[in-house]
Amino acid sequence: MDALPPLPVDLNVPDEWQGLDPMALGGTVLLVGATDTGKSTLARWLIEKARRRGQTPAWLDGDLGQSSLGIPGTLNLVTEAGGAAGKVARASFFVGSNSPRGHMLQILTGLCRLRDLARSKGADPVFIDTSGLIAQESGGGALKEWEVEHLMPTSIIALQRGQELEHLLGSWRCDPRLRLQILPVAAGVRRRSPQERAGRRRILMGRFFEGAGTLRIYKRQIPVYGLKNAEPGCLAGLIDREGLLLGAAVVREILCDGLELVSPCRSLEQVAVIRLGTLRIDPLTGTELHRTVNSVFGSEAEE
Repeated sequence: MDALPPLPVDLNVPDEWQGLDPMALGGTVLLVGATDTGKSTLARWLIEKARRRGQTPAWLDGDLGQSSLGIPGTLNLVTEAGGAAGKVARASFFVGSNSPRGHMLQILTGLCRLRDLARSKGADPVFIDTSGLIAQESGGGALKEWEVEHLMPTSIIALQRGQELEHLLGSWRCDPRLRLQILPVAAGVRRRSPQERAGRRRILMGRFFEGAGTLRIYKRQIPVYGLKNAEPGCLAGLIDREGLLLGAAVVREILCDGLELVSPCRSLEQVAVIRLGTLRIDPLTGTELHRTVNSVFGSEAEE
């Protein structure tokens, strides 16, 4: 997968990584760990190992805020399966937030849809890099529990520094349906500050909207979901008939009969629906904005 980010040059792979059971690395493999434990690094390493074994792996990146494969607010899939030799195929699912909190149903839906797409193209294994939200008090424990129930992974690989995953691992160790492997965090994986994370999101968004133009949609032209979020700066997903992301946009202006959007997309021809997220950004700089008020147009706008 030549289009994937390279592994860190200073990565010191632990012996436990090298000792992973190859029989456990087929089907759906769920990677679980807190923020900054190297799940994306492990995914890239596992993909390289799978390719050397002659497999056709897929990487499903489930980190909304620090995606390695797409813009913030999206879930992203990349695979070589089903395409021309040496070419990667990509697909994205729109959530519209850089945090799982308040968006867990959308995440479950998106992970299942993208995983099923990868399998339909012949990808095996599918490595799913989940978000770093694991705290019980924030709903992370419930999210991981139900990701397992919906995705029914062949294996779970857990990256743990201390005891932070024990509220999940206790049940998973005893679950006869699951193959669980617990690994240490690689020495080359470093923690990033909230400022670093926000800076990376800003750069990704700024690059995505470079050269963006204006699109105008009308109330009865294309259905719009999430209108309770509609206000200038609101991130929008342009969705196809399969429920996958064609492109992203930002609400520029709320009109009496529709919306004016800023987007790199030039046409709405293949757009089946538009979804508005809760994330707000300045498309000129990629900077995240704080929400102000809810703005909807017309009494028919409520979902």
